[in-house]
Amino acid sequence: MEAVKRVCSLSRPPMAPLPAFFFLTVAAFAARDTILPGEGISGNETLVSRNGVFELGFFSSGTDLYHFLGVRIRNMPRNAGTPKFWFGHRVYISDLSSAALQLFGDRLYITEAGAYLWWSSVAGDDSDGDGPAPAPASAVAVLLDSGNLVVRDQANSSRVLWQSFDYPGDALLPGVRLGLDGDTGNDVSLTYTNTNWFSTSASASTSSLSVDQRRRNGFVLATDGWDVLRGTFPEWMVSSQDNGSSLLLLKNRPGAGMEEHLRLHLGQVSLRSWSSSAGCWVARWTFPSDCKSNAFFCGRFGACTSNGTCGCVHGFEPSKPSEWQRGYFVDGCSRSRPLRCTAEGDEGCRQADSFVLLDNLLGHPCNSQNDTAEGDEGCRQACLSKCYCVAYAYDDDSGCKLWYNYLYNVSFAAPRGYHSCKHAGAAAGGTAISAA
Repeated sequence: MEAVKRVCSLSRPPMAPLPAFFFLTVAAFAARDTILPGEGISGNETLVSRNGVFELGFFSSGTDLYHFLGVRIRNMPRNAGTPKFWFGHRVYISDLSSAALQLFGDRLYITEAGAYLWWSSVAGDDSDGDGPAPAPASAVAVLLDSGNLVVRDQANSSRVLWQSFDYPGDALLPGVRLGLDGDTGNDVSLTYTNTNWFSTSASASTSSLSVDQRRRNGFVLATDGWDVLRGTFPEWMVSSQDNGSSLLLLKNRPGAGMEEHLRLHLGQVSLRSWSSSAGCWVARWTFPSDCKSNAFFCGRFGACTSNGTCGCVHGFEPSKPSEWQRGYFVDGCSRSRPLRCTAEGDEGCRQADSFVLLDNLLGHPCNSQNDTAEGDEGCRQACLSKCYCVAYAYDDDSGCKLWYNYLYNVSFAAPRGYHSCKHAGAAAGGTAISAA
């Protein structure tokens, strides 16, 4: 993953850009796929690939708190949503109106309110972005129909200076390489982070996917650094490169459209394709393949039942029923009715919310937060006082534990190589989940 460079003032990055007054005229242009030297796109503007397959810009991840640079598939059916593919540097944009992506010299820059947050490296540059480097007479940035943003020599299009495919976020499009690239030296992996933005002390769970060079087509899936699973990609899905040090997601397979992609979620990875006949996303391949061997298989507020299938905890229902019917549970469950404090925006209304007891759990769900409240009633009130608290558990040995925003790793099933959360003990008295 490419390192993010942040600055606290208007210090000069390498080859410092000119003043950005030109953005006043950008909106007058029609959709374009290219950024020329001295040009760029501002916060709400986008690039569109030549044949209209992909669009690049600063997009919301769903919370609307932050925007990130990425590409998304255009012209998908309305019920398909808009799949987004983030660039691996994941620069956080909090003020979209003051953000910009600019091209100066041979580098791309992300700026916000006049501060330089990130700039791209240059292939073959040993200065690590901190000093002057040889530059082509004129560089250009182009969004290709593959979804790849490429900075290349304008006079020699085969000379690629930087490309987004070398820095994927949590997904691979066809033609992207995972693992060590012998040409650039980049060791490409995927990273997925689930952050609770609304808690007072944001907690996060992170999964990573990397190549396992010890096995043909092998990979390592790790979550929070302790839940490590090893698997193998099927031969029809990837091509081994550089003596097994990297794997290329194939793009010339029959039936593989541009909407097909490999997506990393919390604790699982899947190859997704859009099914026009079914009207939903279908997982052509998923690892792990069942909830008894993975803590996150059933998604948020999903529960692994005693027969090894996914269900929703009381008061919740599948977020995407059509995908659940086809065995794809990654989006988990949503509340059947919103909590009162959420619906009415009044913390006082939270006292009308109730709790449902979940007992016979195989360990606590993931990512609990310790609280100083004493006794079961004190712990209950501590959860009720926070609108983002969704569950609590109390026992005399471990004290009060609270869960914010989501629950993962709810399981009633007998484990088969099952990994419970680190430091999770038996849930004495069960876990109480807030419900409408």
